[in-house]
Amino acid sequence: MTIDSALQTQIDTQILEQGAFVPLEFLLDAGRLAHADYESWRRREIESLDEVLMGSAEKIRAQLESAAGYARRIGLVETPQPVYAWTQGADHADEPLHISADARLQRLIGSRYAPAQTAPQMDLFFDNPVVVLTNGIVRALSARHVRDAQRQLDRLYAQAPNHTDLAPFDRLLAALGHLDQAIADPREELAFLLDITPAAKRLLGWEARDLLAPLWRQLAEALAGQHYSSVEPNLHRSFALIQAQDWPGASDAVRGEYQWRLHVPLCLRLAQSSFHQQRRSDALQAWFQVCWRAPDQAVAALENRRQPDTGISASWRRFVDGGDELSDGAEAALGAADFPAWLLLREPGLNRQIAELPTGDTAAEEAYRIVHRWIDARRAGRGEEELALRKALRDGHAAVFRWLKQGV
Repeated sequence: MTIDSALQTQIDTQILEQGAFVPLEFLLDAGRLAHADYESWRRREIESLDEVLMGSAEKIRAQLESAAGYARRIGLVETPQPVYAWTQGADHADEPLHISADARLQRLIGSRYAPAQTAPQMDLFFDNPVVVLTNGIVRALSARHVRDAQRQLDRLYAQAPNHTDLAPFDRLLAALGHLDQAIADPREELAFLLDITPAAKRLLGWEARDLLAPLWRQLAEALAGQHYSSVEPNLHRSFALIQAQDWPGASDAVRGEYQWRLHVPLCLRLAQSSFHQQRRSDALQAWFQVCWRAPDQAVAALENRRQPDTGISASWRRFVDGGDELSDGAEAALGAADFPAWLLLREPGLNRQIAELPTGDTAAEEAYRIVHRWIDARRAGRGEEELALRKALRDGHAAVFRWLKQGV
């Protein structure tokens, strides 16, 4: 059974970052489940996820079945992943939340796939009081149960005073105290969240999102109205929303910034958030800006092994391989700045999806403008204009002209 390459990449990325594949986390990452709806469900304000999953239930089930099949083929073991409400002390608080009326969907979403060797093999391990306490602390932190987390952490201090995770657990417990509190100093809060994030991901796994996302959204609200600064690029609403994985909000925050195209971090955030929203033309528009303004950073991002957008990475690989074949040593080496013009020649339909032309005066941007207009002229049958643009490309941008002639 084959699996879509983009789906496989999302699974591989989650496994690489968290050591397991969790379908519920995948639904959030893929935009099938809005985080606000997920939180309502965790508060028992929504009966099940059937009410809020975005898209066809049949398609979602087929996608998850394909993902589960792939997880098993690479040796991951399926175990139940019950999810509990955040309402401590309420009726039925110890009962797992209901996921779906569809029994197959209930099982698919309510599972976790992890390497067999990470699963403990002895009951003695489960009965170890320190392990029981650490698991209880993780569950309490994920469920935002402050008193329960504090009670179990106090017991861990008493039973294992040298436990290596005591200080990190303390920091995460302190983070719970930041929820629903006004932020006096956004800069200080940013430093705090960046400091606790690695420990949260290590100790809580995929459920780190439940602890961190609302804190990042609070910071985003505190940064509302604050303009982007290249001196402190992360002290911006878009960065906080990216950390919260609020993809639509992050895109809006970037586009709301005056001249966002001039700032590479903002362009990369827009590319990332657009990818997760399956808005390819918006992502490409952002990638093109990075290629023109900071080619070295574009190369680093496109060749990053954790780059989630496998489509853009595959196109980049073809561009690099094709550039090596075309280069004869007599002309300047082809670089990332030339990638947008190459991709436009390879996919002429993009000039309708990305109507905006670059405004910069670099040679690469000029070549892109000529290619864009040449495609328009050719499509409309304006022969004289097409010939003139070919000549301009030939005279000023030899490598791009060679691509045009060879029909990349």
